[in-house]
Amino acid sequence: MSNVTQLLLKGSNVAYDEIGMGKPIVFVHGACENSSFWNHQRILSDRFKIITIDLPGHGKSSPLSREIEIRNYSDIVSEFLSRTCKEPPILVGHSMGGAITLLNAIEHSNSLKGVVLVCSGAKLGVLPSIREGLRSRFEETVKAVVGPRQFSSKTNLETIRFVTNEILKCNNGIAASDYEACNSFDVRQKLQSIQIPVLIIAGEEDKMTPATWSSYLKENIPKSKLIVMRDASHLPMLERPAEFNRHLIEFVSSIN
Repeated sequence: MSNVTQLLLKGSNVAYDEIGMGKPIVFVHGACENSSFWNHQRILSDRFKIITIDLPGHGKSSPLSREIEIRNYSDIVSEFLSRTCKEPPILVGHSMGGAITLLNAIEHSNSLKGVVLVCSGAKLGVLPSIREGLRSRFEETVKAVVGPRQFSSKTNLETIRFVTNEILKCNNGIAASDYEACNSFDVRQKLQSIQIPVLIIAGEEDKMTPATWSSYLKENIPKSKLIVMRDASHLPMLERPAEFNRHLIEFVSSIN
């Protein structure tokens, strides 16, 4: 049975779902997204404790009481981990969630067993046309610009519809601020300090966070492994869930 509940963290009611037993794995979604982007990973609850969180202002969580910045999201995730995990978890982050995960790995590595960075980067530059479009022409920008950049040539129509519909549920101001926060993120000078195991997963066809960004992470994080998934773009956990889950299981199982 899953258990959806809320925690008051730094002024925001943060919703999360917990299912299964075993090693805890906490999943952090990306910009404009919500915890349902990890639906295909819930099947792993037969061997791990699966925890998915809605960041403030996303899904079932109330908005941030402070400015939207990677730092503020990271602080909330850090407090969330300290209050919900009895043992250090594996932290998994997608895109903006990867930035949040990276910051936790740099600043709170003692609280983590390892991290998984999915289609992310040490610096997340975002085109001005996307940032402005999300604020002034939200639906048009999601359907014509953001959506197509996230899918590979093999992404099925059901996944495309699901992703587009879920992104459109996000408040346009929060969506634009998420991307502004990503655009300001840069931890390239701090990667060498990460001393916990890191799995980096990239989509070969990703146009949002190109695989070269993941290669840079691999070259600069000491205990890291890079997997580039074929026939996948920005959402490998949805596009190729069985392969994604296999890589995740192997990584988590390799950590004592």
